[in-house]
Amino acid sequence: RASMAPPAGKVPPLRFLGEAKLMRPQAVVPKTDITSADFQEQLEMLSAAMVEYGGIGIAAPQVGWWVRAMVFGIEGVNPRYPKAEKVPKQVWVNPEIVWSSAETNWMWEGCLSVPGMRGWVQRPRSVTMRGLDQHGAEREVQLSGLAARVAQHELDHLDGVLFPQRVQGVSFLVP
Repeated sequence: RASMAPPAGKVPPLRFLGEAKLMRPQAVVPKTDITSADFQEQLEMLSAAMVEYGGIGIAAPQVGWWVRAMVFGIEGVNPRYPKAEKVPKQVWVNPEIVWSSAETNWMWEGCLSVPGMRGWVQRPRSVTMRGLDQHGAEREVQLSGLAARVAQHELDHLDGVLFPQRVQGVSFLVP
């Protein structure tokens, strides 16, 4: 719930691989909480955290907010992903993937919560994601390419999964 959020008005520190709460599925947000001033402030903090930490996506648990909320997007040049295609910024609450393509692709993934490591991860090339936007309105979106990958990566955080758990073996992890 929004009451379990970090203090409003500042970006909290990142949480890292190994923290027990980061490795657990997060609570569904009651739809009535989404429009509260508290929850809206936390969504703004989450967007600010993504920018401050240089991510192309961030999930609420990564900053100690234990709910099913996430933000992703690339609207300018991101120094960590300088050749990445533009992905419009999206805020999601209680997202779920309702369809994924049989076709997959591979990419080196990194994570703000797993500093100094990248993993060669296979994921579906396209997905359909359903959930709520920052105003509590229901939506369903088809994503492909990098947008689909980032959405799946951030959704994994809400389920307590980090990318090292997605690689086929330690030889698929590099510093």
